[in-house]
Amino acid sequence: MIKVAFVDFVFENREDIQLEGCEFSIHPPLRTEGELVAAASGADVLCMRDQFGRVTREVLERLPELKLIVTRSVGYDHIDLAEADRRGIPVCNVPDYGAHMIAEQAFGLLLAVARNIVRGHNRYEQKHLFSDRGLQGVELYGKTLGVIGTGRIGLHSIRLAKGFGMQVDAYDIFEDEAAMEELGFCYQSLEDVLAGSHAVSLHVSLNEATHHLMNAERLAQMRQGAILVNTSRGAVVDTEALIATLRSGHLGGAGLDVLEDERDRYHDFSGLNVVVTPHLGWYTDGAVDRILTIALENIAAFQRGELINQLA
Repeated sequence: MIKVAFVDFVFENREDIQLEGCEFSIHPPLRTEGELVAAASGADVLCMRDQFGRVTREVLERLPELKLIVTRSVGYDHIDLAEADRRGIPVCNVPDYGAHMIAEQAFGLLLAVARNIVRGHNRYEQKHLFSDRGLQGVELYGKTLGVIGTGRIGLHSIRLAKGFGMQVDAYDIFEDEAAMEELGFCYQSLEDVLAGSHAVSLHVSLNEATHHLMNAERLAQMRQGAILVNTSRGAVVDTEALIATLRSGHLGGAGLDVLEDERDRYHDFSGLNVVVTPHLGWYTDGAVDRILTIALENIAAFQRGELINQLA
């Protein structure tokens, strides 16, 4: 019998977390190393999400019986892959559970900021005032969207932008010429995309090259009054630099589904045209089902002596 420590509140009350030959222990969100170790102690498999805890060298040292890590996410920056590899512990992820819902979230944030949707709602709810004064919005039709990263999510964002009648300029270190021809967008340098776009949407993974990709210098390169949307990873944006740039009046607003240290620190956007959602881009009915299916397939393959979706 393979023991699986399953960490995640989303699946806490579901009866379909079962796999023949496996014994599951279901745990709520865990943040500290001690909590993670306590939950996975004696387990053969740790199945977790990228928002809950970090699998560090110290954690792995305290879990000598661990044989497999499955992260129910595309990203894996919360796991020390080198240390897992050194210990012979394979790490598998969920490489694709859909791009459309995250692109939809990005556009929802863009619309919320551009059209003052949250501000208008809050005014009515909190002040009981049905007034449009000071809430003039920005049209998307005919404007330019800058897409940073043209993977699956970035390309779906381009499709949505075209539906809104927007022009699209994109930047990626790997240019997809076939997609460019099919969808009708142009690749530009990062500097040109930032300078020419009325809104910029980030769709890159987090690594050393993209950490604080949007720093003070690059935020200053953005068009006056532009909107920044981030549904990728919080640390892709230097949050303090973003707040300073917004308070200076250079940017028109920001829509953020991710933040640096998002569960441990409050960032003060008070008085700014900023809409924050708590990492909801992935969290839809269809995505939850797809993620669970792929995660269980990873574990079932391990039972058979195989590895699929392996990172390390």
